[in-house]
Order: sequence, then structure tokens, then C-alpha cells
Amino acid sequence: MVKNNNKNGVVELWGHEFKKATEGLDKSEVVSFVTELMKKNETLLKHAGHLESLTKLAEKTIVEADDVAKQVHTEAKEKAKAEAKAILAEAEEQGQKIIEEKKAEALARANREAEDIKAKAQQQAEKLLEEKIKEIQPELKGNAKTLYEELLTQLENLKKQVVTLEEELDHKLAEPPAKTLKATLETKKADNEFLELLQPVEASSEAEPEWEVEVLPPIDLTQILDIINHLDDLPQVVRTELIPQMDKPTIMVFLRQPIELIEILETLPQVASVTEDKTGGGGAEGKPRKAQIELPRQTVPQQSN
Repeated sequence: MVKNNNKNGVVELWGHEFKKATEGLDKSEVVSFVTELMKKNETLLKHAGHLESLTKLAEKTIVEADDVAKQVHTEAKEKAKAEAKAILAEAEEQGQKIIEEKKAEALARANREAEDIKAKAQQQAEKLLEEKIKEIQPELKGNAKTLYEELLTQLENLKKQVVTLEEELDHKLAEPPAKTLKATLETKKADNEFLELLQPVEASSEAEPEWEVEVLPPIDLTQILDIINHLDDLPQVVRTELIPQMDKPTIMVFLRQPIELIEILETLPQVASVTEDKTGGGGAEGKPRKAQIELPRQTVPQQSN
């Protein structure tokens, strides 16, 4: 601001008093220059204020940015942990699924292999059975032939016994009539008993036998008849029946009272060994008990041509 004041030769400019000089500067130019300078100063002051505000703002922004960065870092870390946990859970689930699939495949493969092994084993067993059958067929034929020869030998012995009986009968016919009649009746009774034993016996409708005694080869008819006669003499025995078979004849024993047949058979000289067959439920529900006996082996006499 410029004020004209001629007091004491002083001029007040912008609130400051200046002394006048005789030859001074152009007042208007000085005022204009100074005014410009003041405007620039005001502008600079404003800029300085702006700079201070900007500085504070920048500092505040840096602090906030640091806090934001820390928060972002924490959130990113938590998010990464959550994602890693989810990935691990998914991987574990996928791994378990793969394990189950592999287990199922392995089990199916093992079942297939087991079925193949079972089929092969069954084929081998059938093949071995066929081979064994082929191997024992000659032996069975040989046993049948041997048994047949033994039966023929025993039949020859029976024929000889018959001849002997006929000779004895002829001899006794020459004796007094009483003795002859008695001997004839005894001989006829023995022949009838033997023939009855050889006849096929039908199953009795009155009762079932309590024992079935199977005679194992070799077969000796004389010893079998002795065993039957001994059993028939027992008071506990109602009767016996002989079921004739080529390889294993069977003695059916009907009882009126229970007996220990195994112990009785073991005492007979005509029995080499005796065993009770407990398979098939023998002795239960009315089924007969079963036993197997072997006769003493005797030397077969050679036939003369």
C-alpha cells in the first residue's frame, strides 16, 4: 500500500516509512517492482504451506501404507495357510480314494488268480484221480482174480468134504439102523444149514438187525460158518443171516438183548482182527452198528493136475 505523506519528507510505502531523496528512483516503477515481489513472496508462502501439507500427507500415507502392507501380508499369509490346508485335505482325500481303488483292484485281481489256481488244482486233481484209477485197475483185477481162485479152492475143499461125508455116510449105513438113522439126520441137518446160509436172504420185515459184520478178504467159508454157529449159540442172539457177496459177505445179527459183539468176536480163533465202523451214524435212530473182521490167513493148498 502507498500513502502520500509529506511530513518531514517521509513517504510511507506498504506500512513502512521511506525518506525522500533529491534524485530518487521512479516511484511508480519501484512500487510496481515491490508489489510484484510481495505477490511472489505470498505465492511462495502459499506453496510452502502446500508443501508442508503434502509432506504431512505423505508421511501419513507412508504410515498408513505400512499398516496396510502389514495387514495385506497377514491376510495373505492366513489365506495361503487356508488354501494350503484345503489343498492338503483335497490331496489326502484323493490319495485315500486312489488307495481304495487300488485295494479294490488288488482284491479283484487276487480273486481272479485264486479262481484260476482253484480251477487248475481241480483239473490236476481230476487228472491225478484218472491216473490213479488207471494205475489200480490192474491191481483190482489181480485181487479179483486172486479172490476168485481162493473161492474156487474153498469150493474144491468143500467138494472134498462132501466126498468125505458121503464116505462116512456109506460107512455108517453099514452100521446098525439106529446109529445109521441118527447119523443121516445129523448129516442132513448140517447140509440144510449150510445151504440156507448160502441162499440170498431177504430183509426181515419183523425187525432190523442190531449188528452188521462185514468179512474182509480173504474169504474162508468154513471159518465164516464157525463164526455164525458160535453167534447162534449165544442166548442173547435171536438169529443170524448171511448176506453172500463176492468180495465182502456180511453177517446180520439179530438180538434179544444187547451184547458187546466186538469183545466176543475178539475172543474167537476164527477172527484175526475186528474193528467197529462208527461212520454213517451206526447205532443211532435204529440203525445197526457195523463191524469189520479179518480171518486168519491160511496157506492155500496147491491143486494137483
